[in-house]
Amino acid sequence: MSTITSPSRNVPDFTELAEKLQATAQALLAISSTTEEKGQEPPPPEIRSYSIPGFAVKKEREMLQLLKAESWQDILDTIYDQLYTVALLMQHFKADKEIDGFSIQQMGNALMAPLTMLNSLCSLVVEFQPVPEDSSEVE
Repeated sequence: MSTITSPSRNVPDFTELAEKLQATAQALLAISSTTEEKGQEPPPPEIRSYSIPGFAVKKEREMLQLLKAESWQDILDTIYDQLYTVALLMQHFKADKEIDGFSIQQMGNALMAPLTMLNSLCSLVVEFQPVPEDSSEVE
């Protein structure tokens, strides 16, 4: 019986990748936080209208239910937490430490969950169609 071994290799620069993931996670957190939390005067509210296809509304509800979230804020917080966790773990690898392919695959799998959620949210936003202010009807 032959065994398959994962080739060991030096990690090119996990520190750089971890820093990029952490920056992405910070950007997500900044998007999801309010200006009131930062001690700033909130801007005046702006009312906008969008036409959202039924399938997008259904997909949004499914995502919220699947993630046990009440709002997009909760989903963005979940994405941030997952990206931050992976980045934090990656920062603990020494630059000269050899890592096997299995470990790299596991980290890649851990990154795919929040990236898939983020992709789904972006796909929903693309479907939002602004309704002109002078329009009295929604298509």
